[in-house]
Amino acid sequence: MSFSEQKYKSFKPIYSCKYFRILHKNSSKQSLDISISRKYFKLAVNRNKIKRRIKEIFREGSLLEVFGGHIVFCVFGPLEKLSYTQTRQEVVSAKEFYLKGE
Repeated sequence: MSFSEQKYKSFKPIYSCKYFRILHKNSSKQSLDISISRKYFKLAVNRNKIKRRIKEIFREGSLLEVFGGHIVFCVFGPLEKLSYTQTRQEVVSAKEFYLKGE
């Protein structure tokens, strides 16, 4: 079991698609961790670009308040091919899926 798998073992998966996975853990403190593997994105420039994009989507949509607690956003390779708008649509669909399941 890898270090990241051990670190996030207590988290519950709430959404998964071919672009990303969202894990959740109840906590009084709201926080967002973004996990991007070097396996998929060799250059730090690309990893940082995706992190900035995801942080902005969560900030503008107030998604931390929606999900609540500690969120881990795990990114997969195909996400890089999406535009900002497409990425935002995918994350919003994850939010809608989460709210429907509650």
